[in-house]
Amino acid sequence: MIATTTWKHNLTNYQNIENINRSGFQHLEIVQPLATDQVRLQLNNLYDEVPLKISKLEIYSNSANKKLVTFEGSTQFTIEPRLIEWSDWIDISLPINGILSIDIYSPNKTIHSVGLTISNDLIKTTDTDPATPKYFFGISAIQVAAKLTHKKIAFFGDSLTNQGNYSAPLSLDLETNFQIMTANFGISGNRLLRPGHSTSQWSTSFGEAGLTRFDHMLANYQPNIVVFMEGLNDLLHPGTGTPISELPTAEAIVKATYILKAKCRKHDARFVPMTITPFGKSDGWTPEKEILRQNINTELLKMPHILDVSELVGKDNQLLPEFDCGDHVHFSAAGGKIIAKYIKEQLIRKRMI
Repeated sequence: MIATTTWKHNLTNYQNIENINRSGFQHLEIVQPLATDQVRLQLNNLYDEVPLKISKLEIYSNSANKKLVTFEGSTQFTIEPRLIEWSDWIDISLPINGILSIDIYSPNKTIHSVGLTISNDLIKTTDTDPATPKYFFGISAIQVAAKLTHKKIAFFGDSLTNQGNYSAPLSLDLETNFQIMTANFGISGNRLLRPGHSTSQWSTSFGEAGLTRFDHMLANYQPNIVVFMEGLNDLLHPGTGTPISELPTAEAIVKATYILKAKCRKHDARFVPMTITPFGKSDGWTPEKEILRQNINTELLKMPHILDVSELVGKDNQLLPEFDCGDHVHFSAAGGKIIAKYIKEQLIRKRMI
């Protein structure tokens, strides 16, 4: 039996969100690409100071095969503060490319260890509005008992990755059609060089600097390929709640990206970086920042395996309308699918998949 991660999504510290579990119940539906007879769940309470109490946790692919999830043999359990634990292995028959439904009952009303998605392609909550942020708690990964080893791709970045408008449809394609497992290591608001530091109410959720959390991702997930999209917030945040003195040089961003490439080489992983996409017309844009972005991208384009997503999605200093969700920074759902198709084609052309 090979324990294989079939779904993984970064949770972060949404300290400003209260009563996320007002009803005491959460329903999730998560795509499962592999047929299996055993499943376990990663139970996440990493950013809370009180135990996460689970009064009942059920998984099923249809209403006839509901199974109770146990932790250390108990159907009612707590996950202690600042910890991530794995449930017991649960015997359950799941079909290939099916949906695993997860029902969580918890008396905890306010939970700060939370995941975010906008796309409904990989994970669905009870709110299925394709344009609104959906928050979820308790579960950050799924593993199944597999017979074969599968290639793994990590999508690492900020909100452009975390929201899933390009990464989720690409993950769905890679998993169902290529049997390549994927994980979303995007954190909204994340910067490459610095941790969250802002007057924004969301500051704590921005996470530690990508440069350091990248090490945790490599060691814990051990991907074969890392698709990397980060650096935009290093330019966007300074002057918009973050001190303008934290605006980096182009050299600093480029050097950090090369450091990540070297880290991947040590872990025998292929590093696939992307250029920084335009954000003209947004509140954080300035001509100085645009010059920085252009200079960074000029240097990044010298890297092997670089994907010039900026050229695909933008013109001059702005996102093209078909890629713009409306805030001039983030991708639309339709634009995300175009990006997903482009990345897949490039991975095939580079003979990585």
